[in-house]
Amino acid sequence: MKKIEQLSNLELIASLANRERQIFDFVVKGMRTKEISDTLEIKPNTVSTIKKVIFRKLNVSTNIELYKIAQECNLV
Repeated sequence: MKKIEQLSNLELIASLANRERQIFDFVVKGMRTKEISDTLEIKPNTVSTIKKVIFRKLNVSTNIELYKIAQECNLV
């Protein structure tokens, strides 16, 4: 059962747009919204909006849940 869930999460992560995937990676590394916005030279509100999209696509509501998915998929 875990393998099917893992594959599903990998497919969901693979479906993220390039900018979404960048922000996903930064969040998983523990970066805060301001750090991400400074790194990507975009507004913090843009980062927050994209994070909301990522959370919706991956069906999570916290950074910790996002990290757990990345961990289950061997991305960290």
